[in-house]
Amino acid sequence: MARTEALAKVEDMYVNGFPDPATATVEQLRAAYDDLLLQFALPAGVEPVEGVAGGVPVLFVTAAGATRDKVLVWFHGGGYVLGSARGFQELGHALSRTSGVTVVLPDYRRAPENMFPAAVDDGVAALEDLVSTYGAANVAVGGDSAGGGLTLAALTVLRDKGAPLPTSAVFISPLLDFTASGASVDLYDGKDVAVSRGSIANLKEAYLQGNDPRDPLASPIFADLGGLPPSLFLVGSAEVLLDDSRRAAQSMSAAGGAAAVSLYDDMVHVWPLFSSILPEGLQAADEIGLFVRKHLGF
Repeated sequence: MARTEALAKVEDMYVNGFPDPATATVEQLRAAYDDLLLQFALPAGVEPVEGVAGGVPVLFVTAAGATRDKVLVWFHGGGYVLGSARGFQELGHALSRTSGVTVVLPDYRRAPENMFPAAVDDGVAALEDLVSTYGAANVAVGGDSAGGGLTLAALTVLRDKGAPLPTSAVFISPLLDFTASGASVDLYDGKDVAVSRGSIANLKEAYLQGNDPRDPLASPIFADLGGLPPSLFLVGSAEVLLDDSRRAAQSMSAAGGAAAVSLYDDMVHVWPLFSSILPEGLQAADEIGLFVRKHLGF
């Protein structure tokens, strides 16, 4: 499938793959999101394994030939409302294949049933337990969209506790600012098929439920980002959330850390979800795999 054809298909999935949010229930939206992603099947012989980490249900996904002794903990996106470990198992497999390690997908609590900071609490508990189990030198962490925000918030909590941190962190199109203060929000609002100023506001209402959107655990762009692991941000060049990545990487670097932003021309929000049909999704998965392997000592 040619790039333009594949990208058009992905954009259509974002636009037409969901029921009308004005009339659909949260459960209907969740089911539609999982169904959209589960159309991309895992290879024969790859069976996700259920488990628990820090009291949080998790799914272990191990590609053929990948080790089970090192892990990439991946927090799924969905605006803290949608998404599940099962729905993101194909992305987990893609990242396991390229990194050569097992991917662990936590099923953290979602809003609106569980308001802020429930997701962060689960993220911290799961990540701390997995670091304790495997050893910090054998753990990397990452997340996409809201899962990227959760990843960054959880890392700041563990840092402030003086707990061991993973070797590295990866972020795909992260949602890091519920105040929507990045210049890219207005620049690409109405052009980005997946995220808009309005959708950020709706997710803020569902997740924060009146809590301060500038709270660093809700919007880690406002956190102290010093003392964190080497980080890689991947983001589309015309995403509403582009400046979330740019500003976070700049803050990390200014604080003496190592952070890089990898821009993908005209890619949709969290495009590696569609690596089965989108060449740039495969490219991004390969880039993440190399980064993780480097920091896990492969």
